[in-house]
Amino acid sequence: MKTPDWQQLVLVFSIVCHVVLLWRLWAQKLARVYLYLTAFLVGETFQSIVVLPVSPRSVLYEGIFLWSTPFLWILAYLVVLELYRLVLEDYPGIASAGRKGVSWCMGVAIVISFVYAIPDLRTQAGAFSVMRTYVIFERSIVLGLLVFLVLIQLFLFRYRLRLSPNRMVYATGYAVYFALVAAWDAVITSLGLHIVASFNLGIVVISDVILLAGAALLSQAGEVKPQLEAVDSSADRARLQQQLADINRMLSRAARSRG
Repeated sequence: MKTPDWQQLVLVFSIVCHVVLLWRLWAQKLARVYLYLTAFLVGETFQSIVVLPVSPRSVLYEGIFLWSTPFLWILAYLVVLELYRLVLEDYPGIASAGRKGVSWCMGVAIVISFVYAIPDLRTQAGAFSVMRTYVIFERSIVLGLLVFLVLIQLFLFRYRLRLSPNRMVYATGYAVYFALVAAWDAVITSLGLHIVASFNLGIVVISDVILLAGAALLSQAGEVKPQLEAVDSSADRARLQQQLADINRMLSRAARSRG
């Protein structure tokens, strides 16, 4: 009896999970609302479908992975910008500053990762050196995006922003999804590609379960922002809202003065 190829099975499971979430976004008319999330999921699905019939140990597989993943990095960056716009839609000044912070952080992360990777390029040769350098770049980019995703969560917790259920699911689910990718990158650069194959499969499965949870939770009705409860109508909440309004006004004024 032939031993099952677990990597291929996990890849098929991943494709199914992505398709289910994409179908849910389309069926609930949310694909245009969350445009860059939809594009990111389409990109990941397309990449998985292309490499599915290719041997994971082949040069072709590695080439497809190396050339296609940078496009996913760009889409992931756009998803974070989209999240800032949606979560902070009532505070455009803060949202604009957050998006600029993400852009600057990504530029700095790329420069730092390039400097960090130079010793590897000088001391090692071959496919392993290229892949390890590539993962270093990915780790820097993913960690940079994760920092801003965590900042969104802290902002939501600190100021108790009222968001629609869909946007809470989007912000939290995407942060956890990216945290798993960051964990995989950290382990693979520390232990090596040949050691973490089973760990990688576990991370992929958990990430795909998050996609299925998103498919179950996202709905058209979830776009409605909940009404303010009486328990939240406190002096403390009013103070936090005033702080947000003041910060937003200050950042908007600064942006206009620079313009």
